[in-house]
Amino acid sequence: MQLRQDTMTTLPLVSIILPTYNRADVLGRAVDSVRRQTMLDWELILVDDGSTDETAAWLATLDDRRIRVHRQANAGVYHARNAGLRLATGRYVTFLDSDDEWYPHYLALTTAFLEANPQQMFVTTEFHSHKNGLLDQVFDRVLVPAYAQRASSIGLGHCDIAQPKDDDYLRVYSQREPVGAWGQAIVHRLGQPAAQVYRGQLFQHMRWGYLNWLPITMLRREALEVIGEFSTETRSAADFRFMALLCKHFQAAMIAVPCAVKHENAPAGQKLKCDHLASGAGAHRFELNKLKFFDELFYTPNPKDPELRVIRRHYELWVGRTALAAGLLPAARAHLVRALSWHPAFWPAGLLWLVARLAPTPGIGAALLRTWEVGSRVGHRLISDRSALPAYARRLLGRTKRQPTGATVPGDLPLEKAR
Repeated sequence: MQLRQDTMTTLPLVSIILPTYNRADVLGRAVDSVRRQTMLDWELILVDDGSTDETAAWLATLDDRRIRVHRQANAGVYHARNAGLRLATGRYVTFLDSDDEWYPHYLALTTAFLEANPQQMFVTTEFHSHKNGLLDQVFDRVLVPAYAQRASSIGLGHCDIAQPKDDDYLRVYSQREPVGAWGQAIVHRLGQPAAQVYRGQLFQHMRWGYLNWLPITMLRREALEVIGEFSTETRSAADFRFMALLCKHFQAAMIAVPCAVKHENAPAGQKLKCDHLASGAGAHRFELNKLKFFDELFYTPNPKDPELRVIRRHYELWVGRTALAAGLLPAARAHLVRALSWHPAFWPAGLLWLVARLAPTPGIGAALLRTWEVGSRVGHRLISDRSALPAYARRLLGRTKRQPTGATVPGDLPLEKAR
Protein backbone atom coordinates (compact mmCIF):
# COMPACT_ATOMS: atom_id res chain seq x y z
CA MET A 1 0.00 0.00 0.00
CA GLN A 2 1.28 3.45 -0.92
CA LEU A 3 2.02 5.59 2.12
CA ARG A 4 2.45 9.28 2.64
CA GLN A 5 6.10 9.77 3.53
CA ASP A 6 5.59 12.54 6.06
CA THR A 7 2.89 10.99 8.24
CA MET A 8 2.93 7.31 7.18
CA THR A 9 -0.86 7.38 6.86
CA THR A 10 -2.78 5.80 4.01
CA LEU A 11 -3.24 8.06 1.01
CA PRO A 12 -6.83 9.15 0.29
CA LEU A 13 -8.70 7.94 -2.77
CA VAL A 14 -9.86 11.46 -3.71
CA SER A 15 -8.31 14.89 -3.30
CA ILE A 16 -10.87 17.73 -3.27
CA ILE A 17 -9.57 21.20 -4.05
CA LEU A 18 -11.68 24.09 -2.80
CA PRO A 19 -10.33 27.64 -3.37
CA THR A 20 -11.99 30.51 -1.55
CA TYR A 21 -11.75 34.27 -1.36
CA ASN A 22 -13.96 36.36 0.96
CA ARG A 23 -16.71 33.74 1.00
CA ALA A 24 -17.20 33.35 4.76
CA ASP A 25 -20.94 33.77 4.15
CA VAL A 26 -21.20 30.57 2.07
CA LEU A 27 -18.06 28.52 2.71
CA GLY A 28 -19.73 26.44 5.41
CA ARG A 29 -22.39 25.26 2.97
CA ALA A 30 -19.75 23.93 0.57
CA VAL A 31 -17.66 22.24 3.27
CA ASP A 32 -20.73 20.64 4.86
CA SER A 33 -21.65 19.14 1.49
CA VAL A 34 -18.24 17.45 1.42
CA ARG A 35 -18.69 16.10 4.93
CA ARG A 36 -22.08 14.67 3.94
CA GLN A 37 -20.63 12.52 1.17
CA THR A 38 -21.45 8.83 1.42
CA MET A 39 -17.95 8.00 0.14
CA LEU A 40 -15.60 8.79 3.01
CA ASP A 41 -12.12 8.21 1.58
CA TRP A 42 -11.18 11.81 0.74
CA GLU A 43 -9.01 14.75 1.69
CA LEU A 44 -10.22 18.34 1.37
CA ILE A 45 -7.61 20.97 0.54
CA LEU A 46 -8.99 24.42 1.33
CA VAL A 47 -6.96 27.17 -0.32
CA ASP A 48 -7.59 30.61 1.19
CA ASP A 49 -6.59 33.05 -1.55
CA GLY A 50 -5.83 36.00 0.73
CA SER A 51 -9.31 36.54 2.17
CA THR A 52 -9.86 39.72 4.18
CA ASP A 53 -13.27 38.85 5.65
CA GLU A 54 -14.03 36.33 8.43
CA THR A 55 -12.80 33.35 6.39
CA ALA A 56 -9.62 32.82 8.44
CA ALA A 57 -11.56 32.82 11.71
CA TRP A 58 -14.06 30.30 10.31
CA LEU A 59 -11.30 28.03 9.01
CA ALA A 60 -9.72 28.05 12.48
CA THR A 61 -12.84 26.36 13.87
CA LEU A 62 -12.45 23.29 11.61
CA ASP A 63 -11.56 20.12 13.46
CA ASP A 64 -11.33 17.36 10.87
CA ARG A 65 -8.10 15.49 10.10
CA ARG A 66 -9.26 15.06 6.48
CA ILE A 67 -9.23 18.84 5.92
CA ARG A 68 -6.03 20.77 5.23
CA VAL A 69 -5.87 24.56 4.94
CA HIS A 70 -3.37 26.36 2.75
CA ARG A 71 -3.13 30.16 2.84
CA GLN A 72 -1.58 32.39 0.18
CA ALA A 73 -1.53 36.02 -0.87
CA ASN A 74 -4.38 36.89 -3.20
CA ALA A 75 -3.47 35.75 -6.71
CA GLY A 76 -6.75 34.55 -8.19
CA VAL A 77 -8.71 31.32 -8.29
CA TYR A 78 -6.44 29.56 -10.79
CA HIS A 79 -3.29 30.16 -8.77
CA ALA A 80 -5.26 28.81 -5.79
CA ARG A 81 -6.39 25.69 -7.65
CA ASN A 82 -2.85 25.05 -8.86
CA ALA A 83 -1.59 25.35 -5.28
CA GLY A 84 -4.17 22.77 -4.29
CA LEU A 85 -3.12 20.46 -7.12
CA ARG A 86 0.48 20.54 -5.89
CA LEU A 87 -0.67 19.50 -2.42
CA ALA A 88 -3.05 16.78 -3.58
CA THR A 89 -2.16 13.15 -2.82
CA GLY A 90 -5.29 11.26 -3.93
CA ARG A 91 -5.60 8.87 -6.85
CA TYR A 92 -8.41 11.05 -8.18
CA VAL A 93 -8.81 14.83 -8.15
CA THR A 94 -11.97 16.93 -8.15
CA PHE A 95 -12.88 20.55 -7.49
CA LEU A 96 -15.58 22.44 -5.62
CA ASP A 97 -16.39 26.15 -5.67
CA SER A 98 -16.88 27.81 -2.30
CA ASP A 99 -20.40 29.07 -3.13
CA ASP A 100 -21.79 25.74 -4.38
CA GLU A 101 -22.53 22.31 -2.93
CA TRP A 102 -22.53 18.64 -3.84
CA TYR A 103 -25.29 16.12 -3.33
CA PRO A 104 -24.18 13.29 -0.98
CA HIS A 105 -23.79 10.75 -3.79
CA TYR A 106 -21.34 12.72 -5.98
CA LEU A 107 -18.05 11.18 -4.84
CA ALA A 108 -19.49 7.66 -4.59
CA LEU A 109 -20.97 7.73 -8.10
CA THR A 110 -17.98 9.23 -9.93
CA THR A 111 -15.29 7.17 -8.19
CA ALA A 112 -17.30 3.98 -8.74
CA PHE A 113 -17.43 4.77 -12.45
CA LEU A 114 -13.69 5.42 -12.73
CA GLU A 115 -12.82 2.32 -10.71
CA ALA A 116 -14.97 0.22 -13.08
CA ASN A 117 -13.63 1.96 -16.23
CA PRO A 118 -9.83 2.13 -15.94
CA GLN A 119 -9.48 3.39 -19.53
CA GLN A 120 -11.58 6.50 -18.78
CA MET A 121 -9.50 9.47 -17.63
CA PHE A 122 -12.33 11.67 -16.38
CA VAL A 123 -16.07 11.73 -15.83
CA THR A 124 -18.58 14.50 -15.29
CA THR A 125 -22.26 14.60 -14.29
CA GLU A 126 -25.33 16.84 -14.39
CA PHE A 127 -26.15 19.60 -11.93
CA HIS A 128 -28.96 21.89 -10.84
CA SER A 129 -28.94 25.68 -10.81
CA HIS A 130 -30.44 27.49 -7.82
CA LYS A 131 -31.47 31.08 -8.47
CA ASN A 132 -34.10 33.41 -7.00
CA GLY A 133 -35.25 30.71 -4.60
CA LEU A 134 -35.96 28.20 -7.37
CA LEU A 135 -34.18 24.97 -8.23
CA ASP A 136 -34.01 24.98 -12.03
CA GLN A 137 -34.16 21.96 -14.26
CA VAL A 138 -30.96 20.02 -14.89
CA PHE A 139 -28.71 22.67 -16.38
CA ASP A 140 -26.81 20.53 -18.89
CA ARG A 141 -30.09 19.51 -20.53
CA VAL A 142 -30.63 23.19 -21.35
CA LEU A 143 -27.20 23.89 -22.82
CA VAL A 144 -27.13 21.45 -25.73
CA PRO A 145 -30.48 22.48 -27.26
CA ALA A 146 -29.53 26.13 -26.67
CA TYR A 147 -26.36 25.64 -28.69
CA ALA A 148 -28.38 23.86 -31.39
CA GLN A 149 -30.77 26.79 -31.57
CA ARG A 150 -27.84 29.19 -31.76
CA ALA A 151 -26.31 27.19 -34.61
CA SER A 152 -29.54 27.44 -36.59
CA SER A 153 -29.98 31.13 -35.83
CA ILE A 154 -26.54 32.05 -37.18
CA GLY A 155 -26.94 29.99 -40.34
CA LEU A 156 -25.18 26.78 -39.29
CA GLY A 157 -28.17 24.47 -39.26
CA HIS A 158 -26.16 21.88 -41.17
CA CYS A 159 -23.61 21.27 -38.39
CA ASP A 160 -23.67 18.22 -36.12
CA ILE A 161 -24.91 19.97 -32.99
CA ALA A 162 -27.98 21.30 -34.83
CA GLN A 163 -29.10 17.89 -36.14
CA PRO A 164 -32.28 16.64 -34.41
CA LYS A 165 -31.88 13.53 -32.23
CA ASP A 166 -34.23 11.54 -30.02
CA ASP A 167 -31.94 12.53 -27.15
CA ASP A 168 -30.33 16.00 -27.12
CA TYR A 169 -27.18 14.66 -25.49
CA LEU A 170 -26.56 12.54 -28.60
CA ARG A 171 -26.02 15.76 -30.54
CA VAL A 172 -22.62 15.94 -28.83
CA TYR A 173 -21.97 12.44 -27.42
CA SER A 174 -21.69 9.44 -29.75
CA GLN A 175 -23.03 6.70 -27.49
CA ARG A 176 -25.10 6.03 -24.40
CA GLU A 177 -25.51 3.06 -22.09
CA PRO A 178 -27.33 2.33 -18.83
CA VAL A 179 -25.47 2.83 -15.57
CA GLY A 180 -23.67 -0.45 -14.99
CA ALA A 181 -23.40 -2.68 -11.96
CA TRP A 182 -20.82 -0.26 -10.58
CA GLY A 183 -23.53 2.34 -9.89
CA GLN A 184 -26.88 0.53 -9.89
CA ALA A 185 -27.24 0.59 -6.12
CA ILE A 186 -26.70 4.35 -6.07
CA VAL A 187 -29.10 5.26 -8.89
CA HIS A 188 -31.78 2.94 -7.51
CA ARG A 189 -31.46 4.65 -4.14
CA LEU A 190 -31.88 8.00 -5.93
CA GLY A 191 -35.01 6.78 -7.74
CA GLN A 192 -33.27 6.92 -11.14
CA PRO A 193 -32.78 3.26 -12.12
CA ALA A 194 -32.86 4.12 -15.85
CA ALA A 195 -30.00 6.66 -15.60
CA GLN A 196 -27.68 6.71 -18.61
CA VAL A 197 -23.96 7.22 -19.20
CA TYR A 198 -22.88 9.15 -22.32
CA ARG A 199 -19.48 8.94 -23.99
CA GLY A 200 -17.82 10.56 -26.96
CA GLN A 201 -15.24 12.94 -28.37
CA LEU A 202 -16.51 16.29 -27.10
CA PHE A 203 -13.72 18.70 -27.98
CA GLN A 204 -14.99 19.98 -31.33
CA HIS A 205 -18.42 20.64 -29.87
CA MET A 206 -16.89 22.84 -27.17
CA ARG A 207 -16.35 25.52 -29.81
CA TRP A 208 -19.92 26.49 -28.84
CA GLY A 209 -19.03 27.02 -25.19
CA TYR A 210 -19.20 25.10 -21.92
CA LEU A 211 -20.45 21.52 -22.16
CA ASN A 212 -19.32 20.43 -18.72
CA TRP A 213 -18.75 22.03 -15.33
CA LEU A 214 -15.54 21.77 -13.34
CA PRO A 215 -17.07 21.24 -9.83
CA ILE A 216 -18.74 17.99 -10.94
CA THR A 217 -15.75 16.57 -12.82
CA MET A 218 -13.57 13.81 -11.40
CA LEU A 219 -10.25 13.03 -13.09
CA ARG A 220 -7.33 10.73 -12.66
CA ARG A 221 -4.05 12.30 -11.55
CA GLU A 222 -2.39 11.00 -14.72
CA ALA A 223 -4.58 13.32 -16.81
CA LEU A 224 -2.80 16.31 -15.29
CA GLU A 225 0.50 15.06 -16.70
CA VAL A 226 -1.00 15.55 -20.16
CA ILE A 227 -3.04 18.75 -19.86
CA GLY A 228 -1.04 20.54 -17.16
CA GLU A 229 -2.27 22.99 -14.54
CA PHE A 230 -4.78 25.81 -14.96
CA SER A 231 -3.73 28.78 -17.05
CA THR A 232 -3.05 31.79 -14.84
CA GLU A 233 -3.07 34.35 -17.66
CA THR A 234 -6.58 35.41 -16.64
CA ARG A 235 -8.67 35.51 -13.49
CA SER A 236 -11.75 33.98 -15.12
CA ALA A 237 -12.80 31.48 -17.83
CA ALA A 238 -9.60 29.39 -17.59
CA ASP A 239 -11.72 26.47 -16.40
CA PHE A 240 -13.20 26.45 -19.93
CA ARG A 241 -9.69 25.92 -21.29
CA PHE A 242 -8.96 23.22 -18.68
CA MET A 243 -12.12 21.26 -19.51
CA ALA A 244 -11.63 21.69 -23.26
CA LEU A 245 -8.10 20.26 -22.99
CA LEU A 246 -9.44 17.26 -21.09
CA CYS A 247 -11.89 16.70 -23.94
CA LYS A 248 -9.19 17.23 -26.56
CA HIS A 249 -6.89 14.54 -25.18
CA PHE A 250 -9.38 12.06 -23.72
CA GLN A 251 -12.80 10.62 -24.41
CA ALA A 252 -15.48 12.40 -22.40
CA ALA A 253 -17.91 10.53 -20.17
CA MET A 254 -20.98 11.97 -18.47
CA ILE A 255 -23.30 10.30 -15.97
CA ALA A 256 -26.76 11.80 -16.49
CA VAL A 257 -27.52 12.17 -12.78
CA PRO A 258 -27.58 15.57 -11.01
CA CYS A 259 -24.78 15.63 -8.44
CA ALA A 260 -24.52 19.27 -7.35
CA VAL A 261 -26.25 22.61 -6.99
CA LYS A 262 -24.77 25.74 -8.54
CA HIS A 263 -25.91 28.58 -6.30
CA GLU A 264 -26.38 32.19 -7.30
CA ASN A 265 -26.95 33.46 -3.75
CA ALA A 266 -25.99 32.90 -0.12
CA PRO A 267 -27.96 30.35 1.97
CA ALA A 268 -30.61 32.85 3.13
CA GLY A 269 -31.12 34.10 -0.44
CA GLN A 270 -29.11 37.29 -0.02
CA LYS A 271 -26.59 38.46 -2.60
CA LEU A 272 -23.09 37.05 -2.24
CA LYS A 273 -20.67 39.41 -0.51
CA CYS A 274 -18.03 38.48 -3.09
CA ASP A 275 -19.73 38.21 -6.48
CA HIS A 276 -19.34 35.55 -9.16
CA LEU A 277 -16.49 35.91 -11.64
CA ALA A 278 -18.81 35.25 -14.61
CA SER A 279 -21.61 37.68 -13.81
CA GLY A 280 -22.24 41.16 -12.50
CA ALA A 281 -19.24 43.44 -12.69
CA GLY A 282 -17.07 40.60 -13.94
CA ALA A 283 -19.31 39.56 -16.85
CA HIS A 284 -17.46 41.51 -19.54
CA ARG A 285 -14.03 40.37 -18.43
CA PHE A 286 -15.28 36.77 -18.28
CA GLU A 287 -16.67 36.88 -21.84
CA LEU A 288 -13.50 38.54 -23.10
CA ASN A 289 -11.39 35.81 -21.50
CA LYS A 290 -13.62 33.09 -22.92
CA LEU A 291 -13.13 34.60 -26.39
CA LYS A 292 -9.37 34.52 -25.79
CA PHE A 293 -9.47 30.81 -25.00
CA PHE A 294 -11.83 30.11 -27.92
CA ASP A 295 -9.24 31.69 -30.17
CA GLU A 296 -6.39 29.71 -28.62
CA LEU A 297 -8.16 26.35 -28.77
CA PHE A 298 -10.18 26.59 -31.96
CA TYR A 299 -9.94 29.69 -34.12
CA THR A 300 -6.20 30.43 -34.31
CA PRO A 301 -5.30 26.87 -35.41
CA ASN A 302 -8.03 26.97 -38.10
CA PRO A 303 -8.73 30.62 -39.06
CA LYS A 304 -10.16 29.66 -42.48
CA ASP A 305 -12.75 27.28 -41.08
CA PRO A 306 -16.06 28.89 -42.20
CA GLU A 307 -18.00 27.51 -39.23
CA LEU A 308 -15.48 28.87 -36.74
CA ARG A 309 -15.55 32.28 -38.42
CA VAL A 310 -19.32 32.53 -37.96
CA ILE A 311 -19.19 31.23 -34.37
CA ARG A 312 -16.49 33.80 -33.61
CA ARG A 313 -18.83 36.60 -34.74
CA HIS A 314 -21.29 35.39 -32.15
CA TYR A 315 -18.61 35.55 -29.44
CA GLU A 316 -17.69 39.07 -30.56
CA LEU A 317 -21.36 40.09 -30.43
CA TRP A 318 -21.71 38.83 -26.88
CA VAL A 319 -18.46 40.44 -25.73
CA GLY A 320 -19.65 43.71 -27.28
CA ARG A 321 -22.96 43.49 -25.43
CA THR A 322 -21.26 42.92 -22.08
CA ALA A 323 -18.87 45.81 -22.78
CA LEU A 324 -21.83 48.08 -23.48
CA ALA A 325 -23.56 46.91 -20.30
CA ALA A 326 -20.39 47.75 -18.36
CA GLY A 327 -20.26 51.24 -19.90
CA LEU A 328 -17.11 50.48 -21.89
CA LEU A 329 -18.17 52.26 -25.07
CA PRO A 330 -14.90 52.11 -27.09
CA ALA A 331 -14.50 48.38 -26.36
CA ALA A 332 -18.15 47.77 -27.24
CA ARG A 333 -17.74 49.51 -30.60
CA ALA A 334 -14.59 47.53 -31.42
CA HIS A 335 -16.16 44.14 -30.71
CA LEU A 336 -19.50 44.93 -32.33
CA VAL A 337 -17.83 46.03 -35.56
CA ARG A 338 -16.12 42.62 -35.75
CA ALA A 339 -19.49 40.94 -35.23
CA LEU A 340 -21.20 42.76 -38.11
CA SER A 341 -22.62 40.58 -40.90
CA TRP A 342 -25.44 40.61 -43.42
CA HIS A 343 -26.92 37.54 -41.75
CA PRO A 344 -30.11 38.52 -39.80
CA ALA A 345 -28.76 36.91 -36.61
CA PHE A 346 -26.03 39.56 -36.48
CA TRP A 347 -28.13 42.62 -37.23
CA PRO A 348 -28.27 43.43 -33.50
CA ALA A 349 -24.52 44.09 -33.71
CA GLY A 350 -25.21 47.10 -35.93
CA LEU A 351 -27.95 48.44 -33.66
CA LEU A 352 -25.83 48.04 -30.57
CA TRP A 353 -22.86 49.63 -32.34
CA LEU A 354 -25.05 52.68 -32.99
CA VAL A 355 -25.98 52.79 -29.30
CA ALA A 356 -22.30 52.59 -28.34
CA ARG A 357 -21.43 55.23 -30.95
CA LEU A 358 -24.18 57.73 -30.17
CA ALA A 359 -24.68 57.34 -26.40
CA PRO A 360 -23.50 60.60 -24.75
CA THR A 361 -22.40 58.79 -21.57
CA PRO A 362 -21.56 55.20 -20.58
CA GLY A 363 -24.54 55.14 -18.21
CA ILE A 364 -26.98 56.11 -20.94
CA GLY A 365 -25.47 53.48 -23.24
CA ALA A 366 -25.96 50.77 -20.60
CA ALA A 367 -29.53 51.97 -19.92
CA LEU A 368 -30.38 51.87 -23.63
CA LEU A 369 -29.01 48.33 -23.83
CA ARG A 370 -31.20 47.23 -20.89
CA THR A 371 -34.26 48.79 -22.52
CA TRP A 372 -33.46 47.10 -25.83
CA GLU A 373 -32.94 43.68 -24.19
CA VAL A 374 -36.16 43.92 -22.16
CA GLY A 375 -38.05 44.99 -25.27
CA SER A 376 -36.58 42.09 -27.25
CA ARG A 377 -37.61 39.56 -24.60
CA VAL A 378 -41.09 41.01 -24.34
CA GLY A 379 -41.51 41.14 -28.12
CA HIS A 380 -40.38 37.54 -28.51
CA ARG A 381 -42.79 36.39 -25.83
CA LEU A 382 -45.70 38.36 -27.27
CA ILE A 383 -45.10 36.72 -30.64
CA SER A 384 -44.62 33.18 -29.35
CA ASP A 385 -47.11 33.11 -26.44
CA ARG A 386 -50.72 34.26 -26.86
CA SER A 387 -51.25 34.45 -23.11
CA ALA A 388 -48.40 36.95 -22.68
CA LEU A 389 -50.30 40.11 -23.63
CA PRO A 390 -53.09 39.69 -21.02
CA ALA A 391 -50.46 38.77 -18.41
CA TYR A 392 -48.39 41.88 -19.12
CA ALA A 393 -51.53 44.03 -19.12
CA ARG A 394 -52.63 42.71 -15.71
CA ARG A 395 -49.18 43.30 -14.24
CA LEU A 396 -48.93 46.80 -15.66
CA LEU A 397 -52.47 47.67 -14.53
CA GLY A 398 -51.81 46.33 -11.04
CA ARG A 399 -48.60 48.30 -10.70
CA THR A 400 -50.25 51.45 -12.05
CA LYS A 401 -52.98 51.24 -9.42
CA ARG A 402 -50.35 51.00 -6.68
CA GLN A 403 -48.50 54.14 -7.81
CA PRO A 404 -49.00 57.39 -5.86
CA THR A 405 -50.73 60.19 -7.77
CA GLY A 406 -48.38 61.80 -10.26
CA ALA A 407 -45.78 59.02 -9.99
CA THR A 408 -44.13 57.62 -13.10
CA VAL A 409 -44.57 53.92 -13.76
CA PRO A 410 -41.17 52.26 -14.37
CA GLY A 411 -42.22 50.70 -17.63
CA ASP A 412 -39.53 48.00 -17.82
CA LEU A 413 -40.03 46.70 -14.27
CA PRO A 414 -43.23 44.66 -14.63
CA LEU A 415 -42.07 43.38 -18.00
CA GLU A 416 -38.74 42.27 -16.51
CA LYS A 417 -40.52 40.45 -13.71
CA ALA A 418 -42.82 38.69 -16.12
CA ARG A 419 -40.20 36.88 -18.15
